[in-house]
Amino acid sequence: MQFSCNQDTFSKYLNIVSRIVNSKPGLPILNNVLVSASKSKVKLIATDLEIGINTWIGAEVQGEGTVTIPAKHLAEYINSIPSEKVDVVLKNNVLSVSTVNNNADFHTMPSDDFPNVVTVDGESSLLEMKATELVKAINRVAFAAASDDVKPVLTGIRIEIDKSTISFVAADGLRLSKQTLKIKQGVDEPVNLLVPVKAMQELSHVVNEMSEDKDDMVSIFLIEDRNQIVFRFKDIDLVSRLIDGQYPEYRAIIPTGYKTKSVVSKSDMSNSLKVTNIIARSVLGNKVILDVKDNSITLSASQNDVGSNTSVFSANIEGEDLKIAFSARFLNDMLNNIGGDTIVFEATEPVKPGVFKIEGDDDFIHLIMPMML
Repeated sequence: MQFSCNQDTFSKYLNIVSRIVNSKPGLPILNNVLVSASKSKVKLIATDLEIGINTWIGAEVQGEGTVTIPAKHLAEYINSIPSEKVDVVLKNNVLSVSTVNNNADFHTMPSDDFPNVVTVDGESSLLEMKATELVKAINRVAFAAASDDVKPVLTGIRIEIDKSTISFVAADGLRLSKQTLKIKQGVDEPVNLLVPVKAMQELSHVVNEMSEDKDDMVSIFLIEDRNQIVFRFKDIDLVSRLIDGQYPEYRAIIPTGYKTKSVVSKSDMSNSLKVTNIIARSVLGNKVILDVKDNSITLSASQNDVGSNTSVFSANIEGEDLKIAFSARFLNDMLNNIGGDTIVFEATEPVKPGVFKIEGDDDFIHLIMPMML
């Protein structure tokens, strides 16, 4: 195998595929990236058996071939050399990578044992949607997914598709986030999918790294016989397994009304939370109390062996006075991820979920379960 390519292109795509390589995999070959040179392109593939990435870069191919190389070391080396032509030659199971003033030799492993990562050439997509909208939805819900495997279905983002909308839902049992987007062409029969949150976060990273136009599109393919989903963005295919299992019926817990409604500046709330969290982070459950009345919200926290503090910010309040407690970490996660400048907070009583929305966006909702006062 022999090819030449630009350092900046090689570096950009290597960084994307090497992100999913597990540093301590059960199979040593999963440390590697598969490099395959053919015609005028070089294909790069990496996988951790849950997520896989296929990508293609333009190159001058003098000799075809396929091999696997340690991904992290190769990416680090390519990132470190100047932006110039890179020559790659495979000889006697050693891959030589050189520029005018730099050279490195990498020991390789044959590609025979490298796991297959599905491709979707020639297949019809399930749908297409704007990349910017997809990233917005992922960012607004991914943080609410569970981070442990106690309930595997909660470690995914549920994707619900119908004729005109696509919804993204994530929940960990104590909070829930949902974003609905309008799409030009959906599906005739409703489709519900459950994708690992890690895969969706990697997709967001890929789009952020590669997007050059606000009208860029992502194509979504469903590989039903393998229980996999493929997201194609430009020259990159991100492949993920789908999670099996029944997602909880979450709609029943979303309140349909409120007794107290507050409209607040997100920055004001975030600043007050930062102050209150100085004490709250020492409290069991990271608890803060919100006292909503008189067109202001008072955040407070207290810990017997540390002390107590309060912080007040203004709010436009409608309805009854309210005192309710939440995890400061959950509030902070919400404020850091949902975007927008103005937050709408609705509640019915201290023992029922608090509802958080973005003013002017009726297609987003976030719920947080309260703590005991």
